[in-house]
Amino acid sequence: MKLTNVYLEAVKNIPLEIQKETSFSFAVSDKIHTLLTNKRMTQKELAKRMGKTEAEVSVWLSGQHNFTLRTLAKISVVLGEDLIQISK
Repeated sequence: MKLTNVYLEAVKNIPLEIQKETSFSFAVSDKIHTLLTNKRMTQKELAKRMGKTEAEVSVWLSGQHNFTLRTLAKISVVLGEDLIQISK
């Protein structure tokens, strides 16, 4: 079995809710990174405005952080744009 096949087989066995959670997490971190780039804001500046450390913001941007709604709301306020949108 080729490495690619091993990888695909392993991914296929990950529960769908875990796949979805991972997808959401990376989408949020990508959005934060895009907003920082567009606003020419550094991770350090975001951290300062949030009252967090630069290391914490770095973890957020890794795509492996489990955000609370409160944190997402605060980041949205600091960056001036919603990170998530819910259809009504």
